[in-house]
Amino acid sequence: MSKIRVNVRIIAAVSLCLLGCHEGLAQTTPTAPSQASAYGYSTLVFNEDFSTDTFTPAATTRRWWNNFWFFPPAVGTSVMLPEGGVVRMTTPGYLPNTHLVNHPVNTAAYGPDYLFGYFEARMRFLPGTDANVGYNWGAFWLLSKPAIEDRVSDANGNKSWCEIDVAEMFGPYMLNTTIHSWYQPSGGTMQNTQNPNHLNNIPNNPIDGNWHTFGVLWRKGVVTWYMDNVQVSTYRHSFSVCNTQPMTIVLSAQTLAAWNSEITDVDWVRVWR
Repeated sequence: MSKIRVNVRIIAAVSLCLLGCHEGLAQTTPTAPSQASAYGYSTLVFNEDFSTDTFTPAATTRRWWNNFWFFPPAVGTSVMLPEGGVVRMTTPGYLPNTHLVNHPVNTAAYGPDYLFGYFEARMRFLPGTDANVGYNWGAFWLLSKPAIEDRVSDANGNKSWCEIDVAEMFGPYMLNTTIHSWYQPSGGTMQNTQNPNHLNNIPNNPIDGNWHTFGVLWRKGVVTWYMDNVQVSTYRHSFSVCNTQPMTIVLSAQTLAAWNSEITDVDWVRVWR
């Protein structure tokens, strides 16, 4: 009987692992990274593990949309991998792109405000069909929520908004980490002010086809970027819009070459406040 009991336990353990041990599924209640909790950001306010469909019109709970004013309409695909727990975005070329935005494009306020905190995502970047991974432009970034809602115009029609690129792929061993203060005068061309040293040479290749965690610590007047919980760069700024406008999350698959295709896989996305 003891052998039977042992075997039952083994079977039960294997069954549980089949349900929860896949790399794309969350295993335990997440704990805030030390760099987040050090500044008091230890409360998990957003946790997307893509264990269910949250990004198609058929989703019971919709969290992501493809429509987006900042780029042309998405032309790639966003699908759940068959094993579950991972969403795969594929783009066929340069200007055509694929993105999932944590906000629908409309003029009404929607969803929670994320003003400061720690934002992180577990992702991997792969070449598509006949593609060169060196041309990847997959990204995880934050964009002004009022901008998506078209609420950033002053009395004269001038617009100001903020963008924080948590991680943009710019080739092997390169990682782009940028904060943008955007300004568009009424009827004029967009103007961009950003941190000058934003393209980083890093020891670990973020587009090696492996899973990596990218994070950003966003505080008033200072932004710090991380890869696999190791600090990559930090920047002190005086961009007023980046201290006052709440952000929303954007996930992207893009390339730097018209003939290239690229795959961005996302395991999970979290926000700590």
